[in-house]
Amino acid sequence: MPQESKLLRVLPEVFQVAADTSSPLQALLAVAEDMHGPVRQVLDRIHTVPDPGRAPSSLIPFLSRWVDLDWLTLPGPQGGAGSGTIPGTGAIPISRQRDLIAAAAQLSARRGTVDGLTRFLHLATGVPGFEVESVPGAFHIRVLVPAEAGGQLELIQRIVKGMKPAHVTDEVTVQANG
Repeated sequence: MPQESKLLRVLPEVFQVAADTSSPLQALLAVAEDMHGPVRQVLDRIHTVPDPGRAPSSLIPFLSRWVDLDWLTLPGPQGGAGSGTIPGTGAIPISRQRDLIAAAAQLSARRGTVDGLTRFLHLATGVPGFEVESVPGAFHIRVLVPAEAGGQLELIQRIVKGMKPAHVTDEVTVQANG
């Protein structure tokens, strides 16, 4: 065969020898190589699938479910589907979802803590400067939202409800500019 076939190398020697002179066998090998092409392309890139930075956007909802962040992006009353977003990805842009997925292990380890909640809010909204205050003598927190994130209040409330300890009540307040 003029071009070395990857498939030919795994066939028995009798086929390898016959492939040099047999046009029908060469044609059959070419067709088989073409049929395996798409599968080979996927397998050559399989290492990118679990990497949120390199995975195709269509796999981000799957990766969200994989690291237990689908509650944040599911459509419906508990989820975050909003207008102007890719269907099934929720109100959080894909780039921020990638950041959340990449940080999922650290966020999970810090779940229920002030640091964990502020980090989660920062990654999900793209806005730094969230503050969480504990109300003395009560199981209550006050989340102070930077004015720049005021337009994402529904998302912020959903995150606070999902990330705070169950026995703690909360209030979310947008800080004034300035």
